[in-house]
Amino acid sequence: MQSHPAKIVRADETDADAIITILSTGFQDDPVSQWLFPDDDARERLHPEFFGPFVQMALEDGEIYTTEDRSGTALWLPVTAHHEDQPGLGELYEPILGADYAERIAAFDERSTANHPDHEDHFYLPFIAVRPQFFGQGIGTALLRDRLAALDSQGLPTYLEASNRESARLYERLGYKRLDRTTDMPGGPSLYPMWRNPA
Repeated sequence: MQSHPAKIVRADETDADAIITILSTGFQDDPVSQWLFPDDDARERLHPEFFGPFVQMALEDGEIYTTEDRSGTALWLPVTAHHEDQPGLGELYEPILGADYAERIAAFDERSTANHPDHEDHFYLPFIAVRPQFFGQGIGTALLRDRLAALDSQGLPTYLEASNRESARLYERLGYKRLDRTTDMPGGPSLYPMWRNPA
C-alpha cells in the first residue's frame, strides 16, 4: 500500500468548492449514497447540491479538516448533551433536490437522529472522504488520527456512523466501539453507530 504524506490543515470558506468535490467523488460508490440517489448519473450530478449545505454548516458551526493537497476531508460538528432536534433535513432539501430525494433524505435523517447518543457533549463526524484516485493511501486514517489526538487532549468523545463493515473495522482500530444498534434504511443498507471515549 502506497502511503500518502498527508499534511492536515483546517479548511475555511475558500476551500468550500474543493471540499464539496472531495465528498461528491469520494461518496459516489458509498452504499448510503447509492440508496439516497439510486441512479449513478443522477448521483454524480446531485451530490454537490447534497453536500453543499453540510459543508456550509460545518464551516459555520463546526470544523473541517483537509489535506494540504485537498485529497481528503473530514467534517466535525460539536453536539451538546440533550440537544434540541433541528428541523429535519427533508424540509431543507425539498426545494434543492425535489420531493422524491428529499423523502429519502428525511427517512435517513429520522433514523440517524433517533440513534444519535445525547448523554454527553461530543464531536460528531458526519462525513470523511478521500478522492477516489487517493483511495488506500492512509489519508482517511491520517485525518482521523490528527483530530482524535486533539479531541483526546480536550477530553472529548466522538461519534460516527460507519456505512459498511469495512470502515467499521478501521474505526475500531482507532478506538471506536460499535453501539448495540444499527441505523437501517428502508429497503437499503444499514449503518453502524460507533462511539469513542477519549483515550
